[in-house]
Amino acid sequence: MQFDWMVQCYAGAGVHRDTPLLDTVERETVLNGVDVAVESGLEGLWAPDHFMLGPKAEEYEVWTLLSALAERTDDVDLGPLVGSVTYRNPALLAKMATTVDILSEGRLRLGLGAGWHEEEHHAYGFDFPDINTRIDMLDEAINVVKTMFTEESPTFSGEHYEIDAALNNPKPVSDPHPPIVVGGAGPRMLRLVARHADEWNVEISARARGKPIEFKVRKFDEYLENEGRDPDDVERSWLAHVLVCEDEAEIDEYVDRIFPLPWGEESDMDEQLETADDAREKGSMLIGTPAQVAEQIERIEALGFDKLQLMFLDFPETGGMELFGDEVAPQFQ
Repeated sequence: MQFDWMVQCYAGAGVHRDTPLLDTVERETVLNGVDVAVESGLEGLWAPDHFMLGPKAEEYEVWTLLSALAERTDDVDLGPLVGSVTYRNPALLAKMATTVDILSEGRLRLGLGAGWHEEEHHAYGFDFPDINTRIDMLDEAINVVKTMFTEESPTFSGEHYEIDAALNNPKPVSDPHPPIVVGGAGPRMLRLVARHADEWNVEISARARGKPIEFKVRKFDEYLENEGRDPDDVERSWLAHVLVCEDEAEIDEYVDRIFPLPWGEESDMDEQLETADDAREKGSMLIGTPAQVAEQIERIEALGFDKLQLMFLDFPETGGMELFGDEVAPQFQ
């Protein structure tokens, strides 16, 4: 089991479920979190591809942040979780990704998805087509980036994208290209993941929508077999919130500080998480002592997931991250 940090680079300011204790985004805070994550033995650093998350809309842009992390770190995975296909022309994206792969000496994992933040698209002047169109765009975009990564004179013609000898030199360090990570869990997305991806990622809302995750796992295996792929050849990752504390008294103290939190679809936060039990049941949040959190992770592992990208609810404090590295992660080595 691999454990990574989803770099919490946007301010939740007591409201957003991902960073409820982070009041403002500052360079020193984020980079200190990166350093502690690496020192704690976490093996990857991921960042969201958004421009204005959280109540203050304070957030770093993902690719410039990943470039900085490529130079700051030596041996951890790096990637967007996940990059929205609607925000960048895929040929340009391939060039950006290649640069980060080279700067990191082959540590990039290219996370891609269909995008969802309608308000953000409108604010920044990006088109926001319907979901089926966005999935079609994602399918083509993956073909474009793979072509850019591997061919000497990349050319592609599709309904949404076209390139003609779009040179991408030098090529990525990763062979044959940076692994493709695709996020999503709807039927069309699962088929696309089965066709293209080296890693399948499921985040909170993808697990909450539609059929139970156990059903989605079974269907994903079926789609992989239909594509002639071995299910064991595709990694599976799970984005999760975590609050790990030494004892019940400390858990209660943090729960009082963090909750209630809005819950629901990002565009429609119409529920509240009031307690730790609410957070565990509705949000699959990992909350408890090291032994309790490990037990919750075992249930995820039993579903076939071999990687967790973690958001620590106590961040910018780093005690939970350090405790996780000391007492939880070793139980899965």
